[in-house]
Amino acid sequence: MRVKIGDQMVDSEDKPVMIILSPEEKKMISNMGWQTQFCCFPKDYDPQKIIKFMKEI
Repeated sequence: MRVKIGDQMVDSEDKPVMIILSPEEKKMISNMGWQTQFCCFPKDYDPQKIIKFMKEI
C-alpha cells in the first residue's frame, strides 16, 4: 500500500502505514469497484487541484 500526503509518498514496504476511516469513508470505499485510488480533502478545496494531486504519483 502506498499513501500520499501532500507531496510525500509513504510505502508500506518501507514503514508501517495506518489509515483511520470514518464510517462515511468506509461506505464510500466499499462501493469503489475497480478503482484503486481514494482521496479525502477539505470541502473548500479546488476540484481541479485534487485531480492534479491524484495524477502526481
